[in-house]
Amino acid sequence: MEALGIGEGRSIEQGSGVDPAITTLQAAPVKRPLSAYEQMEDVTPNPSPSLFVVPPPFDESSSGDCYFVSSEGIRFKVLRHSLIHATRYFEDFFQDVPPSTSHNDLPSFYFDEKASTLHSLLVVLYPVHTEEFIDVQSMLELIERQEKYAIPDSTMMHAVSVIVGRSYAGPAPVDDVMDVYAIAWSSGYRNEVKHFSRFMHRVDLTDQSIVDRLIRISGSTKSYTALMELRREREAALDGIIEALEPKKHFCLSHSSSDTMFFAFISMIKTAARNALLEPCPTCLDAFEFLGLQGTDEKRTVTWCSTCYSKADKAKLTNQLEAAIERYPQTISMQVYRSPLLIPFST
Repeated sequence: MEALGIGEGRSIEQGSGVDPAITTLQAAPVKRPLSAYEQMEDVTPNPSPSLFVVPPPFDESSSGDCYFVSSEGIRFKVLRHSLIHATRYFEDFFQDVPPSTSHNDLPSFYFDEKASTLHSLLVVLYPVHTEEFIDVQSMLELIERQEKYAIPDSTMMHAVSVIVGRSYAGPAPVDDVMDVYAIAWSSGYRNEVKHFSRFMHRVDLTDQSIVDRLIRISGSTKSYTALMELRREREAALDGIIEALEPKKHFCLSHSSSDTMFFAFISMIKTAARNALLEPCPTCLDAFEFLGLQGTDEKRTVTWCSTCYSKADKAKLTNQLEAAIERYPQTISMQVYRSPLLIPFST
């Protein structure tokens, strides 16, 4: 069995000497900003035009006792005690800063972060549940800064879980789907990796640029091989889907008299099933409509004569197909060993 090295590194470009015991992202060494006390007499940056609009609870109308200012000069109004209890970084940051004495003249502290990244940091650390408003790129940038701001693993895991668990009303953008899967892999979030692998069925893994991006963000080639193994399992399991429709029993004599004719129709049903099962959470209310064998408009993906399936019990076939879909592989198969990192394929 092959082990899945989830959380084993951010990028293959960093070399192969990554400690496999590290389950959370270790960002590259970064220069620590000045403490709040050291900034009290520091020079303010030159603000530049920005389209970023600060939302609640960090806008001017929100409660706060100081301002965080981004590299573009965008101000976020924050409550320091909310951050002091969220991470050791801000506990140290505000250690020597006296409390504000005026609501009209609040101190400002400057960060070498663009507004979107600073907003993501505040959202993740603040006692509010708005992670769904963080886009994937901002989350990637924040993960790079997890060590810098001493963001607890549990806090970061929750934020990533919200993004990974998003429900898309329609097909999600390829980059979005791939990035959240890769983020979860890189950060060692096993449950989220497994969950979001079901959204990867439509991603073209024969496209080298997509594969390169996946491996680069996840930091492991195994994020790719796990998906390829899932696709192999799904292809092999299509036989169970076909068997649920009992084709040998319900094809007419004309279409089952020769192996050539019979297997030609089986091939068409498999293609229909393969396409229908690309959905992350497929549901079946009618066996024929689900596979496009006979739609409500009488247009069929698989065309056969009126005699085929004419005496079939549609309700029975639908129930059998539902059960087969329940057994059909939708996520990468993982079994957690005693090691906090190594997760093998179940084959």
